[in-house]
Amino acid sequence: MDSDQVKKFITIALVLYACVNVLMKFMPDIAILLPLPVYEFFYSITLNIEPSPPTETFSQEVEPDS
Repeated sequence: MDSDQVKKFITIALVLYACVNVLMKFMPDIAILLPLPVYEFFYSITLNIEPSPPTETFSQEVEPDS
């Protein structure tokens, strides 16, 4: 493989990655119509990250006023 083919491959890969990100981020109503394995793969490679749990936990209980 020469450097020209490598450049073309990287360019095509980046364009496809950008298209998948746009599809998943801005057009989710179209993305959910994809077959489930394709949707899961696209979701795993996009920038949609799972929210991390908070570092501090806060009690949901209400303390009575004294």
